[in-house]
Amino acid sequence: MPPASQSELLSTVVLRLDEKLRRAVPETGCVLMRSPSGKRRLTLTPAQAAILAETFAQPVTVPGALVRLVGENRCPPLREFYELVLQAHAAGILIADVDPAGHSLAVRWPVRLPPKAGLFLGAVLCALGGIGLAATVRQWPQPSGWTGLAEGWLAACAFLSLGEVLAACAVAGRGGEVRDVRLRWLSPFPHFHTDASEAAMGGRACEQAAAALRAAPVIAGALGLVWKLPGGFAAALAAALYVLAPWKGTAAMQWLVARHGRRRYSVAAGSLFGPVRADWWVQWSAAGRGLASRFAAWWLVWALAWTAVLAAAVVRCVPGAATVVPAWLGAAGRARPLLLVAFYSLIAVSVAGAISVVWAALRHWRIRRAWNKPLRGADARGAGRVGLGGDPKEVLKQVPLFETLPEDDLTALAAVMEPVQLGRGSHVVKEDDPADAFYVVQEGELEVLKRPPGAKRAVTIGWMGPGDCFGEIALLESTPRTATVATRRPSRLLKLGRDEFERLVLGSVGAARLRELLQHARYLGRLTFAAGWPFAELVDFARRCRSVRFEAGNLALREGDPNNWFFLIYDGAFEARKDGRVLRRMGPGEYFGEISLLENWQATADVVALEESRCLTLNRPDFLALFAKDFRIGLRMEAAAAQRLGANVFKSR
Repeated sequence: MPPASQSELLSTVVLRLDEKLRRAVPETGCVLMRSPSGKRRLTLTPAQAAILAETFAQPVTVPGALVRLVGENRCPPLREFYELVLQAHAAGILIADVDPAGHSLAVRWPVRLPPKAGLFLGAVLCALGGIGLAATVRQWPQPSGWTGLAEGWLAACAFLSLGEVLAACAVAGRGGEVRDVRLRWLSPFPHFHTDASEAAMGGRACEQAAAALRAAPVIAGALGLVWKLPGGFAAALAAALYVLAPWKGTAAMQWLVARHGRRRYSVAAGSLFGPVRADWWVQWSAAGRGLASRFAAWWLVWALAWTAVLAAAVVRCVPGAATVVPAWLGAAGRARPLLLVAFYSLIAVSVAGAISVVWAALRHWRIRRAWNKPLRGADARGAGRVGLGGDPKEVLKQVPLFETLPEDDLTALAAVMEPVQLGRGSHVVKEDDPADAFYVVQEGELEVLKRPPGAKRAVTIGWMGPGDCFGEIALLESTPRTATVATRRPSRLLKLGRDEFERLVLGSVGAARLRELLQHARYLGRLTFAAGWPFAELVDFARRCRSVRFEAGNLALREGDPNNWFFLIYDGAFEARKDGRVLRRMGPGEYFGEISLLENWQATADVVALEESRCLTLNRPDFLALFAKDFRIGLRMEAAAAQRLGANVFKSR
């Protein structure tokens, strides 16, 4: 079974918490979660972790979870909630039946090293190796042929592998899992690899121990090669610079984060469905706003020191650079070494910076292009909807238009429905033809086309799928067909003739009630928040609404009074007032009452009808179902409510 799409995850897929989930609290205000089969680890606030642990302890859909959170008055901002769900699913923390089965990435590790002992051992080796390299800088040997470089390269690969093994021992010694054990080929120095970031589950001391042990064999090994294998020293020095580089994933960065960094939460309320993959451009923008932080200062010092060491290594190991560049700069005497280091530092920083900026910009563009595509809560084309199974009577029970028909009427209606099976590209009805039948789509995909005035060709105005029905307007109004309906996949339909429609449908539902229901559904379909809904869902929504009339001057809501209704203005005009001030005027298509339903049940302002008006109303359970049904609806309502209140409706905790 294929994995669910993002839109399905936020609407129909049933999710549950992975029972084998690993959870750690390395420090106050921070909870780490990781799935045994997931490669990503989430860093969450205690409130976010509680939402996952409590709300999804039993299988539930995202709308169902959201209704529960709002009802319990502990819902976070919707952007934060939806991003939390998406990232938890991507990390394997929330799983669904449609997801492919995963296997644990952890392996049994026989050797355990207490983190404190590992930290001491790693720090001592790094310090001695660094001091030794600095003291012997004038004796650093130059490359002496390909054989020596190859030997040094192999030694560097072995040192890196040993560092990963020691780091894994420290992680296991803290009770953590050793994960993702493999040979890392796609690296300048292929080596044995484990997931060193797992040390975060053991706390900052474990992270520092893992970082020190990853770097210690490489630094100490480079010092040893100065005396034992001079021809391979350049390769070993390059490996040391590689493991100490000031970018993500290296031992140096792991040490700096453990010592001076603050935990960066995986889910932020300020971004809309932040990408699962890291967006460097956004991260750098956030880092730029916090350059005064302690971590940023330490990182800058380390980056400058690393660049200077890199420049010094180039001067020592590339003989031509020590003669060509000084001549070009016109430098001599004591200023020559300093100018060389400064020149190569500038070159290194410029090249690395340019490459990083271009790469980050391209990656940012690709991620945003993918995530800015609108997510659809409902499949407007109907291609993803499952066909309606069973006999004609069972099919009709699943059509919202006939939900309220008595059992006997459904039996009589099913008996006269004529099955119709059409292949791809067939016309069911054509625009301007006489109306002679009503249709229910049982299976397939149909395209609705209409010819604009003066145009020669029809254009697509909609799609229909299982559960949709059409033809009732032309029969009710005794008018020709207003559009062409053609199949775009092999389809099955149920057909009801004009006479049977008038006798059975209008006789049971009533022409006035059916006309009102269809009018309300068509009206809802024109509203922004219901754009793209299948007509069957519009009918179902319209059926839940009550039509309420207000005379001019009547109060629909009184400030401070309890409210259990959501009001959608069908026609007329209303005015919201507070303390004698007019807050806003509202007309058809606008709504009110949602703030009290989402917050504390009390109306926040007086709402008065300015003229004879009519509203479609929903009670609180139906409103919350609507609010949670499609994330676009919830986000728009939340934004509008925040604008009216001057504050967020939901708060991050």
